[in-house]
Amino acid sequence: MLKKQNNIVLILIVLVALTLRLVGITHGFPFIFHPDEPTTVRSALGIRFDANPKHFDWPHLYIYLNYFLYMVFAKIRTFALASSAGSFIVKTFPLISNDNLIFYFLTRCFSAILGALTTIPVYLAGKKLFGKNAGLLAAATIAFMPYHVWHSHYSLPDVPMVFFMSWALYFTVLILKGSELKNYLFSGLFVGLSASTKYNGGLSALMIPIAHFTGLFSKKRVDKAVRVVTVKGLFALFISAVAAVFGFVLGTPYAVLDFKTFSRTDGPQGAFWQFTNVGSVRLSEHFSKFVSELGGRIIVDTGYSVIVGCIILFAWLLSRIVRNKVEQREYYLIFLYVLAVFLIWFISGFEKNRSHYYFIAYPFLALIFGYFCEYFSFLVGGGKKFMSTLFLVLAFIPLLFFSLESSYSFVQGDTRNELYSWLVGNVKPGENVIYNDSILSDVLQSLQLNTKKGTDQISGYTSALVVLADEQNDKVFLSKNAQNLKESVYFDNTLRLGPSISVYNYLKK
Repeated sequence: MLKKQNNIVLILIVLVALTLRLVGITHGFPFIFHPDEPTTVRSALGIRFDANPKHFDWPHLYIYLNYFLYMVFAKIRTFALASSAGSFIVKTFPLISNDNLIFYFLTRCFSAILGALTTIPVYLAGKKLFGKNAGLLAAATIAFMPYHVWHSHYSLPDVPMVFFMSWALYFTVLILKGSELKNYLFSGLFVGLSASTKYNGGLSALMIPIAHFTGLFSKKRVDKAVRVVTVKGLFALFISAVAAVFGFVLGTPYAVLDFKTFSRTDGPQGAFWQFTNVGSVRLSEHFSKFVSELGGRIIVDTGYSVIVGCIILFAWLLSRIVRNKVEQREYYLIFLYVLAVFLIWFISGFEKNRSHYYFIAYPFLALIFGYFCEYFSFLVGGGKKFMSTLFLVLAFIPLLFFSLESSYSFVQGDTRNELYSWLVGNVKPGENVIYNDSILSDVLQSLQLNTKKGTDQISGYTSALVVLADEQNDKVFLSKNAQNLKESVYFDNTLRLGPSISVYNYLKK
């Protein structure tokens, strides 16, 4: 009965996670505002003509997966539209025949589904390490992490990378619990698939040897006869390394077949350029950057309580280590902390880093927080179910609130779509338009308007429409031309995508 209840709870978590990621999935249409989304979609469509995408700014596994998705869809669409229900299908779902947008829709849905399904390997890993309750709490954590929810709305490879990496983590957890060769094989394979989706997924390869030796040291603590280094163990690690290479090449075969392009360092076509482009900070800056990233970008993106919980649990774990009271479960926690802290430390050392670079640490943080919630809810509750439940509710409120806020912003839409609708209804073709930011280019250049970028261009006009994204950046311009400007409309970006947009009528007096 308990097992059935756990399965129902996991299914509910997956369904809620999927709902959060699918609502608002058509955001921005008919425009694609994210500059990186076309990379996946156009490359996948291009596979029809050449199996080699001929650029390695991203590896190719997700491109190939989307190509197969598109081909299956195209065959189903051809059959459906040729049937007697074809006209009804087009009328009900007009996007199906819009080749400019349907493939973005499919890839976004694919990313959202993989994002939601990531809860399954996280649950399985947590269940193996700490029990079913901790596994469910860890699954709920990754399901509701605000930035993971946000990023799952885009046709980008970062969320799929975490999906494959989470399966690698699950099989690595099995290495902690045992030494079966198949676990090394599968963990290595999924590490390779993760790296073949996004290169930084390859960093997760470190967890396999760390899990191997952590498991052996924990066993040696009980049985002094256990040997840490054995031929069998080294062979298992070798197998995992071979499987990882195989997984990467399976997903990105032209890394070998077109190594000349892959190894280029002079531009984004080459993979090696990616590793040098991010740059690095000096060691003296690295420590402060690590703390600022952890207490700034990461704590916000993960929903505040996750990092707070991980820090509290870390302090508790240190006290256990100092008092030499480390139990088997705590060895598993040490394993998770070593990986999470190292990955965050490593990524924070990049001169150029983005929030999604830290996705690689999310499954580890989710498992740690799952254990924190399970352990401290029991500790705080003192055997009282109400107090334990209250603790869990308070721990998850920030995640739920900010993940719902993320999804709601996609449902609300983009301010640039509102601008487009307003321009269509209020501005005549050929009218002069000055704008301040390239973030507005797609909308303005899609209309028959005489557009110029840069508010300094206004001196050449006696009348024009001025469109400002985040007008606070143009205080000097607004002050200097105050007598010539009259605000026409304002689009607020509170709980919306896109920038705040102000539209002014300029008439030189």
